[in-house]
Amino acid sequence: MSTLSERQSRFELKTIMDTSRLLVESHDLHFILNNLLLICMGKLLTPRAVVLIKTDGDQAYEVVKSKGMTGLQSGSILKFDLPQSQQEQHVDLYDQQMAPELTEREVRWLFPISTSSQLLGFLGLGNRPGKSDLSPHEREFLESLTILSAVGISNSRLFNELKETNRRMDIKVQELNTLFELSKEFNATVDREQILRIFKFALMGQFFIRTFFMVLKKSDGSVDLPASSGLHKDFTEEDLREICRRCEQMTPVTEELRDQIPALNENGIEALIPLKYEEEFHAVVGIGKRSGNNSYSETDYEFIQSVGNLTLLSIQKTYLLEEQVEKRRIEEDLKLARTIQLKLLPDKPPSVVGLELYGHNLSSRQIGGDYYEMMEDEGKIHCAIADVTGKGVPASLLMANLQSMFHVLVPLHLDMSQTMDRLNEILYKNTTSDKFITFFWCTIDPSNHKINYSNAGHNPPLHFRADEDTVDELREGGLLLGAMPTIKPYAIGSLSYRKGDVIVMYTDGVTEAMNHQQEMYGEQRLIECIKKVRDQPAEKIWEAVTRDVTDFCNGDYGDDVTMLIIKATD
Repeated sequence: MSTLSERQSRFELKTIMDTSRLLVESHDLHFILNNLLLICMGKLLTPRAVVLIKTDGDQAYEVVKSKGMTGLQSGSILKFDLPQSQQEQHVDLYDQQMAPELTEREVRWLFPISTSSQLLGFLGLGNRPGKSDLSPHEREFLESLTILSAVGISNSRLFNELKETNRRMDIKVQELNTLFELSKEFNATVDREQILRIFKFALMGQFFIRTFFMVLKKSDGSVDLPASSGLHKDFTEEDLREICRRCEQMTPVTEELRDQIPALNENGIEALIPLKYEEEFHAVVGIGKRSGNNSYSETDYEFIQSVGNLTLLSIQKTYLLEEQVEKRRIEEDLKLARTIQLKLLPDKPPSVVGLELYGHNLSSRQIGGDYYEMMEDEGKIHCAIADVTGKGVPASLLMANLQSMFHVLVPLHLDMSQTMDRLNEILYKNTTSDKFITFFWCTIDPSNHKINYSNAGHNPPLHFRADEDTVDELREGGLLLGAMPTIKPYAIGSLSYRKGDVIVMYTDGVTEAMNHQQEMYGEQRLIECIKKVRDQPAEKIWEAVTRDVTDFCNGDYGDDVTMLIIKATD
């Protein structure tokens, strides 16, 4: 027959095995600790027991489970300092006279709960009836239980960490799915109002936010409030500017900010979240309390910012689309204007016995302010070239006016000086002071090889005489057209030409074309180029000069390039 001691050992062994299975299978910390206390209290017949788990604080322990302890409620924190040697084995606090914080609460024994590498806490037991000491057998039993409990606690902690990690991952997956769905919704529309409605419903549906607003900082420096909900107090424009100025980083609404912008306080705004597009700050979202007054986590702020950035990207996309549509419309208008402008220039030169005429224009933009003319009237040939100040639409409109006036005045057969006076007076009275025209006009009489001309501030045309190296500049004339009233009559110059003579009329876009070293093409290069090709037909001379200028500036014309070539062939 087995002895009492043997039966007791078998019972304790079975208890430890059952406890081991229980602790390994369970991941509930409170279940593990509750069973630990009940087993210890039943074994020792003590009415008091407590489990203290070490916290992050220095020598601080949290009461996570207690039974029968007065003043040791779950969640309370105790601080006591045990020597290192006493932290590695059980200790009788009454005998060692230490940790009065525990002995005052009738805790007598402390058993360390520790793994092989870390102290997790202590099992505290109260005195038992009769205040008898623990036997070596009982101490071994309790030490075995605390070792098993340490494994259970570690497993429970690891399980809870994994559980929390999975929970956070589930939240992130849900947020990514939400962002993906929102992205599809945003991509399906270019309606700015619809995009803002989707953003509004996302905040209200995902976070139960009833009060919020979005401030948009525009490219011109102005601010706008494209979306808002639940505001009781309107923000002034200065309020919105100050919010944009202060909130380029995530900003909880401080008391200082509430005092400075009272509308934040009156609307219950909790935080201001900056939004960025292409790494640049463009907008702010202000959010109020959530329904139920639940607080925001850092993850919540990050997700709201992600939704806001996605919304901002979609809004910017609508602005870019509008700009592209407007740009395309302008390009179509300019293309049409260029077509109309080309119609104002002569289609082909008049056919004149003994003369070759060729003119052409290369615009630095779709439309420009250069003008040239070749027309026949009662046996005489009228050639003109002009350059309007500026570029683009204003210059082209002024060029069209000049063309119409020239076509009206020439058939009147007025004296050339009178015609120039009238052109100047009309332009002066009908244009602003910063607009004027350089203009050169010559009349050719093929019957006697005579040319009369007048130059209104234009680049002097070059007259290359046959078999001569000298070049004459045609300078006679007067003021720029439209700059001021006519002070004195425009002077008229005259010359005779013979076979082989070449006259080149050009605008300053030719001589002022620049290369990469910021050198101008210049009049001397123009003269040298023409000398090399002056024996060729007029059109070939034009092509040779244009090719030379293009090579010089690599096709990057700073201004319109226009030339009119007159060559005597008889």
